[in-house]
Amino acid sequence: MKTSFFRILILICIVAWSLGSQAQRSIDLISGTDRAQLDEAVSLMDNGKAKDAVKILDKLCKKYSNNYTLEYERLYARYRAGDYKRIVKDGPKLFEHPEVEPMCYQLVGNAQDVLGNPEAALSIYDEGLKRFPNSGYLYLEKGNIHTMHKRYNEAVQCYLRGVEVQPDFASNYYRLARLYANSTEPLWAIVYAEVVCNLQPNSERCSELGKLIYDLYTENVKIEEEGKVHVSLTKYNTVYMSSDSSDIQVPFPLLYEMGTLKSHAAIELLQTKKLTVAMIADLRKSALEHIDTVAPGYYNLSLLDYHRKLIKSGHWMAYNMWLMSPGANDETIQWFDTKEGEEQFEKFASWFADNRFVPTKDEPTVMTMIYKKHALNIPSIEEISTAEGCREHRNDALRLAKWYLEQPINPNDVTQKEAKRFLMMWMTNTDEFTFTISANAAMTHVELMAAYMAAMTEHAIEFNVSKTDEAMYCEVMLQVIDYYKRNKDALGTIESMEKLLKMDGPTLRSTLANEYKESQNP
Repeated sequence: MKTSFFRILILICIVAWSLGSQAQRSIDLISGTDRAQLDEAVSLMDNGKAKDAVKILDKLCKKYSNNYTLEYERLYARYRAGDYKRIVKDGPKLFEHPEVEPMCYQLVGNAQDVLGNPEAALSIYDEGLKRFPNSGYLYLEKGNIHTMHKRYNEAVQCYLRGVEVQPDFASNYYRLARLYANSTEPLWAIVYAEVVCNLQPNSERCSELGKLIYDLYTENVKIEEEGKVHVSLTKYNTVYMSSDSSDIQVPFPLLYEMGTLKSHAAIELLQTKKLTVAMIADLRKSALEHIDTVAPGYYNLSLLDYHRKLIKSGHWMAYNMWLMSPGANDETIQWFDTKEGEEQFEKFASWFADNRFVPTKDEPTVMTMIYKKHALNIPSIEEISTAEGCREHRNDALRLAKWYLEQPINPNDVTQKEAKRFLMMWMTNTDEFTFTISANAAMTHVELMAAYMAAMTEHAIEFNVSKTDEAMYCEVMLQVIDYYKRNKDALGTIESMEKLLKMDGPTLRSTLANEYKESQNP
């Protein structure tokens, strides 16, 4: 009888779940008989009888005043029963409870969204994030709303932030994988999908994404008519070089793609015309070896470290067979049915149980750095080489200006460099706005100049100011001063900015107004 190879490993990966400490404190106050009623209410919800569950929880809530567990379960039962208006009305009362958890904000925000109030939902999530800044759940919900309204750039930013603050929460990786699967950057979908498979190896998502990984490789590694292997895992082919050529930054996806072409599997594909899991495993190993040769230690992704560990332990082939078995079940079963395959898999399964993948503390920062360019979707310089192109990308200019001003200064960040380049070119080529670039405190440092340009762009577009005037200049300089304060450690002390910081509000505005007037009368 044919068996799904994927399911075999699932039996080994049993995950234990426990209630959070906050919920346990509330539960401890509930007597045994009443606890049985709570369990019954939960069971009713699980069986589609949420309204009956609400009746039980109503009685329990009256008996146990202000018990967070019971109040939350009743809120959740009402959600399952479709009583969204009641949730929006009563839910915020729980926000002040000392045991409140992110899921409470999640529930109320979701109810707002179902009622057709997505902006109100976003406000609820933001309110929750002020209290729980490390909640991947709330960033997930923000991203989901942006996704539903096709604001994909904003969605990706939310999911990425969720990855940063809660790296072991799989759902943000999952959403990123699904978004990138339909983009020009399938490599990101593969990486994020693989993270989910490792974090949730016994889930339906793992099966779904294992097939996705296999499909993305087979769809993007093909033979061209000219008889050459073509790999299209990324469209990002820009290489950055310093002016003296001492620093060259090759993007991770390009380096990865180049490495796959060096594999034996690329040659084998020309002969067999069919890409197998074994060949994909060879492509992936070759890509890793190329990265380690060309840029050792630069791309410190924990997933790549895990790959190195698998290779060193002799489990690379078994791991890939398991990972992609949902997409190539026949091939993986055939491999497993061999004596060698069965032995390799048994050894891998035993090793896997004791060597689970865990994202490192620095992982989210590295991942965000590498993927940020794609999340921001920075248009090419060629696209804004004309006034017409600048008009088409006006919203992109506003979005990038806002983003740049929010980022902590990092002169080595490739994405910040590219955003600065875009904004400078946009300001130069637009015919909708005329900008005044005068000698002032912002011109004393290259990073402050970039902030000045970003603030100019933001203000001009947001308030539709076609030509720099005194009011705009003052507001822009106030933004630059704030930018300096936030990034003083990176910038160092700049005397001209320090003088402005020491002034009181009226004096500062008067000084900036005089600066503008002097610039108009040189």
